[in-house]
Amino acid sequence: MLYRNLPLKIAALALAIFLWFWVTINVRGSRQPGNLRMAAPGITTVAARSVPVVLAARGALPPRLKVVSAVVEPPIVTITGPALRVGKVSEIGTSDLDMTGRRETFSAYVSLVVPEGVRVPNTTMVKVTVNLEQEAPAAPPGGPGAGES
Repeated sequence: MLYRNLPLKIAALALAIFLWFWVTINVRGSRQPGNLRMAAPGITTVAARSVPVVLAARGALPPRLKVVSAVVEPPIVTITGPALRVGKVSEIGTSDLDMTGRRETFSAYVSLVVPEGVRVPNTTMVKVTVNLEQEAPAAPPGGPGAGES
């Protein structure tokens, strides 16, 4: 059993010894514990993170019309920038989508409102699809079933 696949076992042992030496030398060579290296003063650390896109809308719909759903594509974008700024951003908003006078389902492109110092490298606009529906008229107070006991 010991001599079965002997060349592979020797190669694995050699690789393990090499990796052990490499990690040991790199950890001892660093100035920070745990091989954590801090950036030099004046150098900013760049970070990236995915955040949700939040739709902003303005205006009123005509009477008896309601929003059934509003779908933003893409719903999540990746932001980049200095680590301190990126860490403070929890969502990216859009410019206002005007709902005034809309009477049926529609799609529109709206731009992203990106905080200063942060970038969205893959896109500047998102597609929004808003599904509208007529509300059912309210039943009159003396309608069917009224007055029955």
